[in-house]
Amino acid sequence: MSGEENWIVPGRFRSPVAAVVVLAALVLTLTGQAGAQTPPPPTTPTTLSFLEDLVRQLLPTTTVAPAPTTTAPAAATAGGAGGKAGAAGSVTTTTKPAAAGVIPPEYIPIINSVRRTGGRTTSALLDALRPMQTLGLTLEEAAIAGFGHFPVAGAADYTDDWLEARFGPPFHLHQGTDIFAARGTPVRAPFAGVVRFEDAGLGGKAAYVTQADGTYYYMAHLDGFARKLANGAAVKQGDVVGYVGDSGNAAGGATHVHFEVHPRGGAAVNPKPILDGWVTEAIANASGLLAANSVGVSRAVTGAGVLRRFDGDAPSASGRAVGPLLWASSVSAGGGTMRLAQLQLARIAGRIDWDRKSTAAQAEADALRAGRQAALAILAPLTPRALAPLFGGSGS
Repeated sequence: MSGEENWIVPGRFRSPVAAVVVLAALVLTLTGQAGAQTPPPPTTPTTLSFLEDLVRQLLPTTTVAPAPTTTAPAAATAGGAGGKAGAAGSVTTTTKPAAAGVIPPEYIPIINSVRRTGGRTTSALLDALRPMQTLGLTLEEAAIAGFGHFPVAGAADYTDDWLEARFGPPFHLHQGTDIFAARGTPVRAPFAGVVRFEDAGLGGKAAYVTQADGTYYYMAHLDGFARKLANGAAVKQGDVVGYVGDSGNAAGGATHVHFEVHPRGGAAVNPKPILDGWVTEAIANASGLLAANSVGVSRAVTGAGVLRRFDGDAPSASGRAVGPLLWASSVSAGGGTMRLAQLQLARIAGRIDWDRKSTAAQAEADALRAGRQAALAILAPLTPRALAPLFGGSGS
C-alpha cells in the first residue's frame, strides 16, 4: 500500500479526535517549515488561527471563546461640593477611582483651559471701612454693614481655583471659589432672597440664598447657622446667615467657605471675577457709607464712639442704649453729652413705629374724653349749684 493510500483508507481513523490530532500534526509541520524560512508578518494576528478554523469545520459543535477586549472606563463629569453633579450631567462610575494626587488625563485639558487671575484679599476693603469705628462700630460690624455683596464679612483671601482638581471622593472639578477666613467670621447673604440650610454631603453645613429670578448662591463648610433664621426665611442683602468653619469634607483643614454662583438656577459659573468686582465696588462705596452715617455727628460724639467697643453693647445688635462708659466719656464743655444723647435718641427713634404710636395715643385720648362726658352726665344732678362751674356746669 502506498503512502497516499495510508491517508485516505476509509475507516482507518474512526474517532474524530484522532483525525484532528493527525491533521494538527500535519499543519504544524508545514507551518514550522514555512516559519523557518519567512519572518512573521508585522500585523496583529487574527483572533482565530488556521488550526482553530479547521477544528471548527471538522467539529461544528465546538466553540472557541473570543479574545477578551479592554474597554476604557467612562469619564466622570465635574461635580461641586456636597457631591452634586456639575453642568455636564451626573457623575458616572469608573472601574478604578482616581488616586489622590493623580489627575485623570482626560481632565487635564479642561483644567488648563481656564485663564486664571491673581489672588485677592479683603484687606483694602477693611482699611476703607476702619473710619466707621469712630461712629461706635466694631470692625466686624463695619464689615457686615459695608462689604456690599461679598459673602464673608472680615479678613479673607481667595484664589482662582475654578475647575481645579478635587479628589472628593469622588474625583471632580471644583465648581466654586474657596474663601479662606478665621473660624466664626460672619457669612452674609450676597443679595435679598430666601435662605435654605442643609447639613449633609461633602459641603457639610451649607446655606443657599435664592433670588426671585432663581439665581442662587451656595456657601458650604460653615461652622454654624444664624440662630434667628429658619429654613425658607426671607433675608436682606448683608444679613448674616452663618459662620466660617470646616464642616463636611473640609474637616481638619483650613477654615473657609466654598462659594458657588448659579445664575437663574442653572450650572455654576466661575465666582472669582464676580467676587473681585464685589470687593472693588464695596471699596468705592466705603467713603459714601461713612459720610451718610456721619451727617450731623459732632467730633465729641465720634471721639466717644471709639470707646464703645470696650463697652461691648452695640445698639445695632442689642437694641439697648450705649453703656455707661461711653456716656461718661462724652462729658465735655462743648456739649458732647447733649449731642450724644440726641444721637442715641435718634437711634432709638428709628426703631419705633410712630404711626402705630400716634393711632394708639389718639384712641386713648378719645376714650378719656368720652369717659369724662359720661361722668359729668351722671354727677350733674347730684352736684350742688355752687360747685357746678368746677365740673364744667353752668351753675344756673
